[in-house]
Amino acid sequence: LPPLPEGPALKVLVIGDFGTRGDGQRQVAQAIAETHGEAPPDLVLTVGDNIYPNGVSSVDDPLWQTTFEDVYTGDFWENLVFFPALGNHDVRGSVQAQIDYSDHNPMWTMPGEYCTIRRVLPSGDSVRFLALETNAIKEAGNPEAPTQLEWVDSILQASPNDWVIAYGHHPMETVGWHKTDQPVREKLESAFQGRVPLYLAGHNHSTELLRVTDNLLQAVCGGGAGRDNAYRVGESPQLISAFSNGGWCFLHVQPDVLAVELYNAAGTLRFRHLIQAKD
Repeated sequence: LPPLPEGPALKVLVIGDFGTRGDGQRQVAQAIAETHGEAPPDLVLTVGDNIYPNGVSSVDDPLWQTTFEDVYTGDFWENLVFFPALGNHDVRGSVQAQIDYSDHNPMWTMPGEYCTIRRVLPSGDSVRFLALETNAIKEAGNPEAPTQLEWVDSILQASPNDWVIAYGHHPMETVGWHKTDQPVREKLESAFQGRVPLYLAGHNHSTELLRVTDNLLQAVCGGGAGRDNAYRVGESPQLISAFSNGGWCFLHVQPDVLAVELYNAAGTLRFRHLIQAKD
């Protein structure tokens, strides 16, 4: 574990594939609160499959309470805001309901199916997050995909000096049970063009860090439901670290360094990787 650089950082929790309502989801939520209680994150990103098995039907769907409100509760969670991406299980239900839930719960912010979030670092520099709707990107002939990718390019052109971290559901690279999604990889690798150093995904119920290209890393953060829905992991020349049986990712963003951490379901820090900012 390389040491974290000294100085303040923007802290980001990343979870995915969590909305099972099972014991594993609750155990991971408790472990997150215990592990980061002294230094909580500034925001939470989800990489999809927020609510199993078929999303929600409305903002009044009782699954909101059993999957989200009753799990992420208590002192640690009450001041945090989740910025979700949509998984393949989410789009089986009402996507609009997940967007509209933003007006019903201050802990949930989803402006649209895809969006950008900008945060100022303690140093005054900034980081931009891109929440992507990869269900559309992966679907052949989907008319929304080109529009979304044009939007991505416009955001990246307008943010040449920012850290940019993209996140969505389907992985560009993985050693999990679901294989690498080639349409997503081809389209996003082209869109990022060396301008995005880190892409966060889920879909595989595992915790992984892999190298997609020389200047692009992929973290899979799909262990949010713990052992309850864990997938096995394999090996790949692109693999840096991977494990199953639950976990989450945690980021520390500083002006010159982006630290990516992988935690297991018990709250043990298993791996840390430092990404240096481009000159």
